[in-house]
Amino acid sequence: MTQTVSPKRPFPFVRLILALLGAVLLAAGATAQEPLETGPDRPKVALVLSGGGALGLSHVGAIQELEAMGIRPDFVVGTSMGAVIGGLYASGLSSAELEETVNGANWSGVFNPSPERDNLTYRQKQQQVDFPGTASLGVSGAGLLLPTGAISDQALMKELRRVTPARMAVKDFDDLTIPFRAVATDIATGEAVVIGSGELPMAMRASMSVPGVFPAFQLDDRLLVDGGLAANIPVSVAREMGADIVIALWTPNELLQQEQIGSVVDVLSQTVSLLILANERASIASLGPNDVLVKMDTGKISPAAFTRSKELIEAGRASIRAQAGRISPVAEGRGPVSYAGLGDAPAPVVSFVRIENTSRLSQSLLEERMSPVLGKPADTTEINEALDRIYALGPFERVDYTMAEQDGLTGLVVRAEDSRRNAGRVRLGMIVENDFNTESDVAVSVDYRSAALDAYGSEIRAIATIGDINEFGLEYFRLLEPAQSWFAAARAEIENRPVNIYTQRGFKTAGYDLTYGLLGIDAGRQFGNIAEIRAGTELGTGRAKLNEGAGPISEVDIHTGRVFVSAGLDMLDNPFFPTTGLTAKARWTQGLEGLGDNADYQTLSVSGLHAYTFGRNTLLTSVSGGLRLSGAPPIDTLYRIGGLFSLSGYRLDELAGENFAAARLIYRRSLMSEDAIFGVPLFVGGSLEAGEVWSSPEDFTFDDLRVGGSVYVGANTALGPVYLAFGRSKGGRQSAYLVIGRSF
Repeated sequence: MTQTVSPKRPFPFVRLILALLGAVLLAAGATAQEPLETGPDRPKVALVLSGGGALGLSHVGAIQELEAMGIRPDFVVGTSMGAVIGGLYASGLSSAELEETVNGANWSGVFNPSPERDNLTYRQKQQQVDFPGTASLGVSGAGLLLPTGAISDQALMKELRRVTPARMAVKDFDDLTIPFRAVATDIATGEAVVIGSGELPMAMRASMSVPGVFPAFQLDDRLLVDGGLAANIPVSVAREMGADIVIALWTPNELLQQEQIGSVVDVLSQTVSLLILANERASIASLGPNDVLVKMDTGKISPAAFTRSKELIEAGRASIRAQAGRISPVAEGRGPVSYAGLGDAPAPVVSFVRIENTSRLSQSLLEERMSPVLGKPADTTEINEALDRIYALGPFERVDYTMAEQDGLTGLVVRAEDSRRNAGRVRLGMIVENDFNTESDVAVSVDYRSAALDAYGSEIRAIATIGDINEFGLEYFRLLEPAQSWFAAARAEIENRPVNIYTQRGFKTAGYDLTYGLLGIDAGRQFGNIAEIRAGTELGTGRAKLNEGAGPISEVDIHTGRVFVSAGLDMLDNPFFPTTGLTAKARWTQGLEGLGDNADYQTLSVSGLHAYTFGRNTLLTSVSGGLRLSGAPPIDTLYRIGGLFSLSGYRLDELAGENFAAARLIYRRSLMSEDAIFGVPLFVGGSLEAGEVWSSPEDFTFDDLRVGGSVYVGANTALGPVYLAFGRSKGGRQSAYLVIGRSF
């Protein structure tokens, strides 16, 4: 049930008189208050919690201090973050449990809603490696589709459900341990919407739909955004609930000074702050002589500093202690504080799962991912993990659930919402590889993934790179059964790039322009989320033409006709800056003149990387190698090493041969505080490297290994990894590097 209230807006001169009267009464102190009644007829007290982003965490400390004074409110009303803290408190959490909950909340996960990498399929993990850019837009026949919010609310809903006991919808929030109301804003009308029934996490979520950050929240027939736009200190709602005395906790949003307003973002932020301040002033003016307004003194802490909860909680305690003289009369005649609420009842057993699926994916595919929760007591952590497995499939705007009853049994109704069913996704990226010496390659890239083409999640993917290197790839990836294990794929690739030849001392002697096309047909199997085996055939043709310097030949025709078998394992938690896990790959190739190749040959390549982290420090160990098993591989199949982390100091792909071996030890230290949520993760580190190429395996000796190393600064950005580095290798070879995005 929802009801609508509009904040009272007195005429300006009335508001001025009320504001002056309120200021006089506040200054008068506790001696000016009327005597409070005791016993059964004592006045009803409401606790009103304002919004304020992370600053709202100070409400926890305020609640603790109020309880220490003997005050447990009769009603709780909250807006935005105040609705979250107030809702948890009203559900039966003690003040100590409140502190434990907010300190243990995964705030960084809330503002980084990408699916956990463990839940991605092996193919999705490799797509991250191939195209690291994360910023994306929807695309359909109508054109580009802008997102409804900068951040998906999937992770936010997951966290709200995690900290709230798994229970059925509450018919009336008056039935909670403390009667409760959450306040949101109807974005269509600007009216305050008071939420007094339903599911508590949904009420919290609707109240904190910060415009432009999270998508607006659909509740019944209303589209709701943050309640602070209509009633950030919802005193009038507390009055309507029957409150005689209001204790209002206010976390003011400081206005920017004129000299601080220098961008469109600043202007928009200031505009929102002014809107909120206007309704705050009206609410403050409505406070009576026995009411208490506590302005929370949070110092210079930012509204985005969610991980500074301990400091904010202490600030809340101090703010209440500073108003003890005003507040202590409210405690007179009140009984002892008790706790008994939603958290005390045993969790119901999940006897069924019903999925409301608006995507093309099959019901059985989604049901299989929810099956682990069946027959067990409802546990929000396990349920969230199951929802994550569905969300990671890709096409969903949100995957959420409600508790429901059916034939006397309790179960889950899962809503898998794909509001843009026929829309694909487009991602943009940039690639820069510059050694600040002789080589500089720059390109922009575009990645397109279609919406699910069938019930199993098959898709079309296209990727294009335009610049110093030009590439275009198109793939039809067909999943063959609901478990998404067996697959087949058809792909086409066209590439145009420079291929350079260097002397032993690193001087470029010749440059070729390579144009190459390839068709491939593959089939294979994915093993859960970590591995894949694939086999296929590749046919291609191309030509390398001399366009710079003096090469041994002026033109080379390249023909490809080969079969291959490959295997991969990927258990890293991040493809570019991993902290744990390992990855490994192997590929065997047989070139066949009978299929049109230049020669009969066999090659085998393997690679592996392991990540280990202690504190802010990470060590990556990596080994790789390739062998010519037989025949004479053509020029396009030669192994190449050189560039950052691959004999740093050498040019990109400078060394080429039919056989190679390489090893790396990379150290990385995170510069970002563990408390940081926003901002770009920064790292510093260094590497030690060894490697060499040979024309024949028999020529291999450890004495021939070249060694090198690097020092670098790295960042994990929306465009992918960014490195600024300096490398040096054996023989005095050295280079500085700027690398952005995926490597060519």
